[in-house]
Amino acid sequence: MAFVGRLLTCDQKEARRLVRRSGGIAVDQDPEVLVVAGGSQRSKQTSARVFTEKQFLESVGQALKGAAPEPARDLEDLLPSAQAARLYPRVTWQRRRTLEDHGLLAPVRLPNGAGYRFQDLRVLRLVDKYLAVGLRMPQIIVRLAPANEGQYSFRFPTEDVRPRPKRIDLRLDQDSADAWFDVGFCADRDRSSFPTAIAAYKRALEIDADHVPSLINLGNVYYEMSHFDLAQEAYGRACAIDPSNPRTHFNLGNASDELGDLLGAMRAYRAALDLWAGYADTHFNLALVAEKLSSWLLAQQHWQRFLELEPGSEWAAVARSHLSDAMRRANDQRPSAKAGRTPPSKP
Repeated sequence: MAFVGRLLTCDQKEARRLVRRSGGIAVDQDPEVLVVAGGSQRSKQTSARVFTEKQFLESVGQALKGAAPEPARDLEDLLPSAQAARLYPRVTWQRRRTLEDHGLLAPVRLPNGAGYRFQDLRVLRLVDKYLAVGLRMPQIIVRLAPANEGQYSFRFPTEDVRPRPKRIDLRLDQDSADAWFDVGFCADRDRSSFPTAIAAYKRALEIDADHVPSLINLGNVYYEMSHFDLAQEAYGRACAIDPSNPRTHFNLGNASDELGDLLGAMRAYRAALDLWAGYADTHFNLALVAEKLSSWLLAQQHWQRFLELEPGSEWAAVARSHLSDAMRRANDQRPSAKAGRTPPSKP
């Protein structure tokens, strides 16, 4: 047995000890079983059986009669904190702690780290966006803080929360891809300045062809302009350079679906779910693609998974309606043995 990535419930030294205690052998090469931690990727060439961290803990726990750490019920749906930090780099560890103190985040604490549920990722995405346009943490908390009764509501701020303009002096570093990315980021907030954003992102990519943030945002601009072929190309390049970002695969799936490339969309959505099994929006869109392919059993599975993850979502009623139809059609197919979208997320 071998391990890939950082486990949440114990470190790899403890995991190897559990393997030995249960009668197994921990190896580094040619394993029979490969345990893949959340946010990590398995090797394409391996022929080993692949276990999730939860499956690994359940198997050794049975062998040791419960001596292994107890896996969290929704462990496979959690995004490790290290992966969340990479997706939202502006929301530092200290800022995440501040959000926790104000009741805006509720990470799952585990012995070897923390994990975030899908609803927490929505908060992190908003905070990252507000930080990018110059808001300070007290201003952001005023915008996001829940009311005393525990429900989110609009609140009138006690201070000026207008974004501060971002000052960029390209004379200091004219050949910086990051500087041109900042120009594009400020410009793509408004459709009227999309041409400026496109030019800035392209300039960043001339300086650094592997500048993934510029590729992703360029794809987002093209998607908003309905240039889905160009969006697909930009997202595809970003996925090739950094294949470990589930949001980029999700956006690639959206662009592919808009072009009618349903198999390409399905591959992209599945790649996103391989990286993060609890990505609710991906389950929703994959279910839609499965319906277009008349794969009703697959659609049923992903509608059910979406509703497990987001039972209170504004899209839950839509999902339930589609689930009912998919279940009926799947049952109709069995005797003969026959075989709306959410918008792309932004970095």
